[in-house]
Amino acid sequence: MKKKVLSILLVLAMCFGMLTACGGGSSTDSEDAKESKSESDDDTVELSMWFWGATSEQQGAMSKHLVDKFNEAHPGFHMTVEYRSSVNKDMAVALSADEGPDIVYESSPSLALTYIQAGKYANLDEYAEKYGWKDKVLGCMYDSGMYEGSLYSLPMGMNVIGMVYNKEVLKENNWEVPKTVDELTKIMDEAMEKGMYGSVTGSKGWQPTNEDYTSLFLNSFGGADNVYAALTDELPWTDASLTDAIKTSAEWYQKGYLGTDYLSLDWADSAALLAEGRAPFYFGPMKFIQNLMSYADKDTFGFTAFPSASADSPAIYTVGATGLLAINEQTEYKDECAEFLDMMMTNDFVTKMANDWPGYWAVPLTTLNEIDMGQFSGLPLMFMQGITEACAAIDEGNFGYYNSSYMPAEAFDLMYKVDSVWLGDKDAETFMKEIDDAFQKDFDAGSCPICPAPAGK
Repeated sequence: MKKKVLSILLVLAMCFGMLTACGGGSSTDSEDAKESKSESDDDTVELSMWFWGATSEQQGAMSKHLVDKFNEAHPGFHMTVEYRSSVNKDMAVALSADEGPDIVYESSPSLALTYIQAGKYANLDEYAEKYGWKDKVLGCMYDSGMYEGSLYSLPMGMNVIGMVYNKEVLKENNWEVPKTVDELTKIMDEAMEKGMYGSVTGSKGWQPTNEDYTSLFLNSFGGADNVYAALTDELPWTDASLTDAIKTSAEWYQKGYLGTDYLSLDWADSAALLAEGRAPFYFGPMKFIQNLMSYADKDTFGFTAFPSASADSPAIYTVGATGLLAINEQTEYKDECAEFLDMMMTNDFVTKMANDWPGYWAVPLTTLNEIDMGQFSGLPLMFMQGITEACAAIDEGNFGYYNSSYMPAEAFDLMYKVDSVWLGDKDAETFMKEIDDAFQKDFDAGSCPICPAPAGK
C-alpha cells in the first residue's frame, strides 16, 4: 500500500510539475547536459543542478555569482547547472526513479510537497542549524519549506505581487502614483480614453500567468485574512468575500484593466509597451522586472505595493516563492550541496545578482535593510528598494498568500483556469465551488503546505 501511495504521489507530481515559475526567461537548454553526476579521472566530483531555461545573460550572471564561486571555493568538486525548458517534468521523471541532480529545483512549495512526502528531498534540519537559516530568512518564507516540523527546501526569491509604473508617463499626464484602487482605476480610465492601455500584462503562451491575478484579487479584494482562513479550512472558498473577489477580477478583465490584449500579450510584449510609454502600469509579480533589462540603466520605472482597497486599509504584499531549491535525498554529497545553498543566503549574493539580473533573485533575507542602496542605480535600484520595502512589510505580518506557494496542487492547478470566468464560460460561484472541492480533498489528506499566519493571528 505504501508503494502504491508513493506511486500516486509521483504521478501527480509529473502532472502538476509542468508548471514553472520562470516568468519571462527564454528557454535555452544546455547542450552539454549530463544525466547524472559522475566522478572524473582526476577524482573531481561532478555535482549537478537543473534549472529552467534562462537566457544566456541570465545564465552568465548565475555562473559568475554562484556556480563559479562555489567551484573556486571547493577544489575537488565541480558544480554544473543544466538549463532545461522542461525542468519540472524532467525532475518528476528523474526523482521517481531515485535519480536526478544533486540540487533540486521546483517552482513552488505546493508542488514540492509531493516529493517531500515521497522521501525524495533530503531533510535540512542539520544544515538549518549549522548555517542559521531560520534567522536569515523571513519567517513566512522559511515556513514554506517546512513539513511536519522539518525543513526540506529554501526559497531562492520572493514572488511579490505589486505595481510597476512608468514614471515618465505619470509625470507627462499629471498623474500621481495611486495609493488606493479608486485612484488607480481613475488613471486607467483616463489612460484608455487617451488611446493607451490602462495596464499591460498577458497570458500568451502561458496560461498559468492567470494565477498571478487570482492571487492578487483574492488577497487585495477578498482580504488576506479571509484567504488565510480558507487555507486553514476555517472558511470555505465559496465564501462571498472570495467569490466576489473573483467576480471583480472578471470585471477588471472585461473593462480592459488587465490589458485589452491580455490573451495576445506575454511579459516581453508587456515590458516593451510599458517602456514605450503606451501604458502607465503593470500589475503582477516583481519577477516581471527581469523583462525590463534592456532599460536597466534608466530611471524610468518604479515599483510599489498594489494599491489598497481604501485609504483606511494598508496595501497588501501578496507573497510566495519564485522557486525553491532542495537537496536530492540520493546524493552522497549533502554537505557540499548545503554549502552551495548557503551561498545564496547572503546580502553579497543578492547585491551582485540585483545588478546583473534584477527582478528574480529577491532572496527573502532578514538583513536586506543593511544593504547600501548607494551602490545601485536604474532598474537594480528600483528592484532593491522594492524588495526592501516589501520585506519590511512582510516581516510585520502584512502579507497575502500566493496560490502557487500555499494552495495544494490540484486546487492551484484549477485556480489558474480563472479565464473561464473572465470569458463568461463559467460563473464565479461554480468556479469557486470546484476550488473548494479540490482543496477539501487535499486538506483532508494532509497535502496542504504550511500557511503562516498574518499579523494579529
